[in-house]
Amino acid sequence: MARELHSRVIVGIMLVLIGLLFFLQNYEPFQEFIPDFVYQWQFFFILFGVLFYFLSNNKIAGIVFFSIGLFNLFPQLWPLVFILIGIYILFGHSNKGFFYQRKNNISSSEKEQNYLEQVSIFGGGTKIFSSNNFKGGNIISIFGGSEVSLIGCKLADGENVLETTSIFGGTTIIVPNDWNVVTDVLPIFGGFSDKRRKDPNQVYDQNKTLIIKGVAIFGGGEVKSIF
Repeated sequence: MARELHSRVIVGIMLVLIGLLFFLQNYEPFQEFIPDFVYQWQFFFILFGVLFYFLSNNKIAGIVFFSIGLFNLFPQLWPLVFILIGIYILFGHSNKGFFYQRKNNISSSEKEQNYLEQVSIFGGGTKIFSSNNFKGGNIISIFGGSEVSLIGCKLADGENVLETTSIFGGTTIIVPNDWNVVTDVLPIFGGFSDKRRKDPNQVYDQNKTLIIKGVAIFGGGEVKSIF
């Protein structure tokens, strides 16, 4: 796809589809053509996973949603979980770098040095990231949580986007006090707060901005400073 969509756009598309399906259910002509399984929560998880996988760069979030819906709709397929985990362990790391480089035209060395990639699924941890030219990245927390410290980073020129996806999980992002940070996270049955201690005398460099975008679905997160 030429241009990947922001996570909140995908959530908006999903809500429109859900509302449209339930609206059409009220009218008899449509009741005959729309199968009953479409109104099960498993189907919506599968649909949400497909949208995330093909329309955004949060492939892991899409896979998790799709898998939860599929394995609850067809319980006999649950052994595939072990197969998928094994494939990810064997090939996930190298393929991830390959696809990132191919789609975004970014060398693997620059990606490793200047772009953050943090994934927490059914677990959590703390990551300290250092970069002299930080350009953003992705943080995914699904049924888990993570704390990411960017204290050792220097922000790159221009607008740098850090996309965060929290689904039944949470994320804490620690940034330097002098960074110009803009938060644009869509909470759905969740929340994302800015808990930085702002000095009214601090002058922020408007030529360097970190934009934190994403969604928090039944989860949350926060951005804070160390002082």
